[in-house]
Amino acid sequence: MLFEPTTLAATARNIAETLESHYSIKPAPVFERAGLDIDALSVSGARYPSRSMQALWRAAVEATGDPCFGLFAGRRIRPTSFHALGFSWIASQSLLGSLRRLCRYHDVITTMPLRLKIELNGDGYDMTIEYPDPEHAPEIASIDAFVTSIVQLCRAATDSNFAPRSIAFKRADRGSIGTYVEVLGCPVTTGADRITLRFDRESMEKPLPGNNIELAKANDSVAEKYLESLDPRTVASEVRERLIALLPSGKTNQARIAECMHRSLSTLQRQLAQEGTSYQEIRDDTRRRLATEYVREAKLSLGQIAYMLGFSDQSNFSRAFKRWTGKPPREFRTHDAAHG
Repeated sequence: MLFEPTTLAATARNIAETLESHYSIKPAPVFERAGLDIDALSVSGARYPSRSMQALWRAAVEATGDPCFGLFAGRRIRPTSFHALGFSWIASQSLLGSLRRLCRYHDVITTMPLRLKIELNGDGYDMTIEYPDPEHAPEIASIDAFVTSIVQLCRAATDSNFAPRSIAFKRADRGSIGTYVEVLGCPVTTGADRITLRFDRESMEKPLPGNNIELAKANDSVAEKYLESLDPRTVASEVRERLIALLPSGKTNQARIAECMHRSLSTLQRQLAQEGTSYQEIRDDTRRRLATEYVREAKLSLGQIAYMLGFSDQSNFSRAFKRWTGKPPREFRTHDAAHG
């Protein structure tokens, strides 16, 4: 497979937070065992290879010794964890609309092969989850976190007591059903043909408090543009993805990117030329866009931003930023705050 599936790094951030807050375990060594750079968590829009994410789920379960780790990680999910999809979820007209958006835009979260479907079934709705490719089968903890995150986002959009009618998992009972029931707030069964969340029809069709169709559609547009940037048919999108993940390390020369993409340097250069761009153009554009976003974040120091973008020092970053925007970063930040 030429283009490997990827997963939003925000998922890994929830793993890191759960390790530290729930289990008092430092996340950096766990990330290292999974072969992931924990510094990429601070990069907006960063993604990790899905295989590495599954390795991280395994490492987290091993580090905690808790087979229910995924439930607690999923419980920490916030709307902001799922990029524009999380915002459109909250602004949907109903939970049914939210779940339909999840079915449509789930690639924002992960591009692993995944089938999501929601259908009316009598007096309720059934949402089914299937992973059709055995080569990319997720860890149990990953599945648990995804299912829990759906419940958590429903609670975020309605109230903290929301729960599905029932949830069925494919796996065998591991003797921890009580924990599943406690976290998910509904009857849980195992050994089913497929993963199914059953919802009450009334709760699915009831208008949400945050119902705002204009805001929901605006975030749909953001999600669609984001997905376009992940289009696996373009080499440029994969170069950009690799850059975002590697910028904090400073190891982003073209030869390194080609190696990560399992191509020769000449092949990468030729493919980018065929798409009407170059490595330097992609690198400069990615750095410029991220720099503007980071400088607007008042909590980030200029030194931190320089590091996150792979500059050798703050002065080099400041010169580059002035070249991109016409203003030094401090002046840009002050002007943006005054006119924001």
